[in-house]
Amino acid sequence: MISHIIVSSLIYALYWMVRIVPVIALGVFVTNFAVNNGLMHKFDRLINPISRNAHISTISALAVVTCTFSTVAGYSMLVDGLTEKIISEREVIATTLISSFASILSHFFTFFIPVVIPLLGLTTGSIYVCLLMLTALLKTCFGIFLARHWLKDAENVSKQSAANYADTPVADKRAALNKSAKSTYKMLKRIVPTMSITLLLVAIAMELNLFESFSAVFAPLTNLLGLESGVVLICATDIVNTTSGLILAGSMLSEGLISTKGVLIALLLGNVASFSARFTKHSLPLHVSLFGPKLGSKTVAINAATTLVLNVIFILVLLMI
Repeated sequence: MISHIIVSSLIYALYWMVRIVPVIALGVFVTNFAVNNGLMHKFDRLINPISRNAHISTISALAVVTCTFSTVAGYSMLVDGLTEKIISEREVIATTLISSFASILSHFFTFFIPVVIPLLGLTTGSIYVCLLMLTALLKTCFGIFLARHWLKDAENVSKQSAANYADTPVADKRAALNKSAKSTYKMLKRIVPTMSITLLLVAIAMELNLFESFSAVFAPLTNLLGLESGVVLICATDIVNTTSGLILAGSMLSEGLISTKGVLIALLLGNVASFSARFTKHSLPLHVSLFGPKLGSKTVAINAATTLVLNVIFILVLLMI
């Protein structure tokens, strides 16, 4: 009995590993190669019109564009502008919000397409990615609104002020290939162990019918909200580890244990439940180290609150559908 469960679970986990890992590896390698060759500069056309219409300075506009490739590099430009008193603290706050869509573009090609969509499937994955990108776009719009309100009397600095922020030279093909291969290896080294363990545990849980037992325990709560019981499990897993949550959601979705709507609500609920911890662990140290305790805390608080409100709105909309 036990040996049968273990063998069946290993086969299930191996099946999904063989199916998903090559897709992720290829996607990560190709997108990293595109980034390393400078092809991501094509997206400048999407960012520049937004930054120009926001009445922000040239340095802030360049910071928004740079966030497409590196948030730290983009924010570093804001620090320089703030130190030289070219831009104000309000402009820094507004620009960090405006850069939300630019920042998520890099995740779109390095994580969403090669990882999220293969794990959740084309339909569910695409909808979830669109929700995340819509959140970032709305944050950008909010940042533009704040900038136009706060900086309506401010003038853009001259182009000469941004002369020190020239584009990074594009690496040669061999160097780009080597760098892309190393990035792909690092990504797989982090994802594959988590994926294999999660898939194995999911398979064992299904063999032991634990999902049915779990559903019975949380049935009153999920029925009250009109949610599937699997929502709670995915949400809890997502809080602990985002990749594990995606893997579990994709597995349950493929097995027919949860619907697309349930997956979307579960992942968004996971974002809401863990947003304070994630911002504290990742965003706060970065912002405080760059902008100082006062301004850094303020930028994190405003960004976090905006993300939280938008996620709650999306969840309420999904619940009404």
